[in-house]
Amino acid sequence: MKSFSVSEPSSGHFVLQGDLNRNTVTSGWRNAINDLSAKQDATGKALAIVDLSEIQDVDTAGLAWLVNLLKHSKQKNIRFQLKNVPATLINLAKISDVDQFLSVQ
Repeated sequence: MKSFSVSEPSSGHFVLQGDLNRNTVTSGWRNAINDLSAKQDATGKALAIVDLSEIQDVDTAGLAWLVNLLKHSKQKNIRFQLKNVPATLINLAKISDVDQFLSVQ
C-alpha cells in the first residue's frame, strides 16, 4: 500500500499520488479541501485541475472521495477538472452511474 498525497506543482494544478482507496482517503481528505479552498480569487471563483496520472490503486472509497471533493468544491464555487483518469476509476464511475457527474468518459 502506498500512501496518498496531494501536491501542487503549479497554481491551481493538483496531482494526486499513491493509492486512492479505503485505507488512504481519510488522511488526504481535509488537506485537499483546504488546498482547493485557498485557490479562490477575489470574486470567489476558482478552477482546480486534478491530475490523477500518479494514482496507483483506486477503489470505490476513492471514487466516493472524488464525488465528495466535487460536492465541496461546488459549495465553495470552485470548478474542477479531472485529468489523466485511470481506466479503473472510469469503470468504477460507470458501474456506480456517476461517470457523467464526474465528467468521466
